[in-house]
Amino acid sequence: MTAVIHWTGREARALREALRLSIRDFADRLGVAARTISNWESAGVEIRPRPDMQAVLDTALARASGTERDRFTHLTSEVLPAAPEPEDRLPAVTADDLGQISAALEDARSYFDGDVVGQFRERLRLLARDDGSWGPRAALPAALGLVGAIDRSARTVRTDLRRQVLAVGARAAEFTGWLYRDAGGRVQAAYWRDRATEWAQEAGDLAMQGYVLLRKSQAAWDDRDAPRMLTLAKAAQDGPWQVPARVRAEAAQQEARAQAMLGARLPTVEAKLREARDLLGGSEPGDHAPGDHELGAGYTYPLFSVQAALCYCEAGEPERALEAHARWQAHHGFSRRDRAYFLCLMGTSLARAGQPEEAARIGLAAHDTASDVSSVRIRLELRRLVTVLRRRPDRPVAVQRLFDAVRSK
Repeated sequence: MTAVIHWTGREARALREALRLSIRDFADRLGVAARTISNWESAGVEIRPRPDMQAVLDTALARASGTERDRFTHLTSEVLPAAPEPEDRLPAVTADDLGQISAALEDARSYFDGDVVGQFRERLRLLARDDGSWGPRAALPAALGLVGAIDRSARTVRTDLRRQVLAVGARAAEFTGWLYRDAGGRVQAAYWRDRATEWAQEAGDLAMQGYVLLRKSQAAWDDRDAPRMLTLAKAAQDGPWQVPARVRAEAAQQEARAQAMLGARLPTVEAKLREARDLLGGSEPGDHAPGDHELGAGYTYPLFSVQAALCYCEAGEPERALEAHARWQAHHGFSRRDRAYFLCLMGTSLARAGQPEEAARIGLAAHDTASDVSSVRIRLELRRLVTVLRRRPDRPVAVQRLFDAVRSK
């Protein structure tokens, strides 16, 4: 075998199927735990076994018979294009964008004639309100202008106002990190989350420091890094900060999801979900939510239902996941970007529950929105959905259409 195989979970599954081995037998042949093989295959193209295992897989393929190699070649013949590095997907900053950033910095001068903190908080509220409709491409220039204005103001305002300005700055920096995360800029996102922590520390805002840990745990979900998700979610709950109940609820749910990904028993996962549900206060869709300025204001029962569905799906219970998904679909408070992202996740549950056509149908709807709002997060979840669908021997028309749409990007 002269060609170099860049092994991912997808290729590892193809080799196992070509050898006609069960997960357990394949794991025994490679000398790893069966759970390791399951994790590889669940992650598909989003995971690369470590270098020593790449060599073991090379050896296993080299020892395969000619017929087995032919089957492997057939199973890997329709390869999705490699995902570009996150920074390659970032929207370019244009001259018009620079003009917006400059204008926002100039506007900061007028804030000194009024309520500085109130002006910054209101601008941040408006940016967050529009983000879900227009996506990071539209919001990033204004967000960068806002954090620049806050940074400049914090150096010149009266000492008694500095900590208040930095408290708003911490939230604006965290929001900027979120925009970069959605746009695929992981390095930039991490930078702004760290900046949010720094400003929160200066401002003495302990709750914000705990909240950033939760957001870091959520970013680890994008990489399906369950150990990091777990420790960060625990830190958000157990640190010296008194975060609001809704933030603690979301962190508890995040811990439940990480436990499911790491193979915890279902009762353990469900116990943590009940804790999150109790912290949420039993709110139902339409219940009163806290004000926009409060941390965790957007965490309500419909969002909890989405996340509970993810926990069940990761725990190998896709039918239970679909029951949880059904509880959020009637909610009209989600932005079009968030709804599309949640549909991708629901599509994975449908695919794993043996409903490939319905999974592909909602995946196609999400694909259109991903293009409109320039959300890399949605595109990555679509790739994961396609990976799950490709494992089926049959390929209905809708599945092929989704595959073609994702492959064309």
